[in-house]
Amino acid sequence: MSGKDIGIALWVILLWSSNLVVQKIAVDHLSVFVLSFLRVALVFPLVFFYPKPKKSIWKYFISGFFLIALYLTLFGFGLKSEIGAGLSAFFLQAQVLFVILCCFLLLGERPTWFQVAGLFISFGGVYLLTASSDPLDVPFSGVVFLLTACVSFGIGIAFSKKYKIGENMSDITWLSMAATIPLLFSCFLFEGPFQTFENVIHLSTTAVFCVIFATLLSTIWATYLWLNLLQKFPAPSVAPFMLLFPVFSNILSYIIMGENLTTIQMVSGCVITLGVMFAQGLHKRVPHLIYWVKNKVTS
Repeated sequence: MSGKDIGIALWVILLWSSNLVVQKIAVDHLSVFVLSFLRVALVFPLVFFYPKPKKSIWKYFISGFFLIALYLTLFGFGLKSEIGAGLSAFFLQAQVLFVILCCFLLLGERPTWFQVAGLFISFGGVYLLTASSDPLDVPFSGVVFLLTACVSFGIGIAFSKKYKIGENMSDITWLSMAATIPLLFSCFLFEGPFQTFENVIHLSTTAVFCVIFATLLSTIWATYLWLNLLQKFPAPSVAPFMLLFPVFSNILSYIIMGENLTTIQMVSGCVITLGVMFAQGLHKRVPHLIYWVKNKVTS
C-alpha cells in the first residue's frame, strides 16, 4: 500500500470512530431500527445521479443485507447496552478477524506471516483491556450483539469483494438501497408502521444531526473509500487498520463524551498500534525513512 492508500485507510477509521460516538448519542434519542433505516434511506437521492451498475441486483441484496442491514441493527443494539463508546470499539476489533477469515474461506485470500503476527500483537492489546474491565461495565448481551455484528460485517465484506462491489459510488448507492428493504421491514415488524412514521416525523434536533452525520460521512463516504481499498488490495493488507478503531474512538469519547482513559486503555492502544504497524510492514520502512530524512538534512 502506498502512503496515499495508508492515509485513506486512516481517514476512514477516523470517520468510523467519530460515527461510533455519534451513534452512541443517537441511540438515546431514536430507536435502533429507525436509526438504521434512516441511515440508508437518506442515500435515495443519489439514485438519480448514479444509475444501477450492470451487476445482478441480487448481489447487492446479499452484500447489503450482511454488510449494512444486519450489521447496523446488531451494532445498534450493542451500543444500546451500557457499554461505553470507547469500550465498544475494542470489541469491534473482532471485525478484523472475521473479515480475514471470511475472505480466506470465500475468496482464498491467505494472510502473510507478518500480518498474522501483527494481528496477534494487536489482539494482545485488546485482551489487556478486556481482562482488566469491570464486568458491570461490560454486559454480556452487549458483547454478544457487538461480536455478532462483527461476524455479519466480515461476511458482507467477503461478498462485496467476491461480487466486486465498491469500485465506484454507484455500487455504494445501490448497496444502500438494497439494505433499505430489510431495514424497513424490521421497523414495521418490531415497531409497527404507525410508530415508525411517528418516530420519523418527530425527530429531535440531535437525532437529525446524528442521522445526517452517519449517512454522509459513514454510510456513503467512508464505506466507499473502504470498499475501494478492499478492491485494490487483499483483505489482510487493509483489515488490520481497523485495529486502530479503539485508539481513535477512545480519544474522541474522552473529548466529546468525557469518558476517561485509564492507564490500561492507553497501554492497550499503544500495543494495538504496534500490531497494525507490524502487519502493514511499516517496520521495514523505518530504515528507508531514516535514510530519506538524512538526505533531506544534508542536502
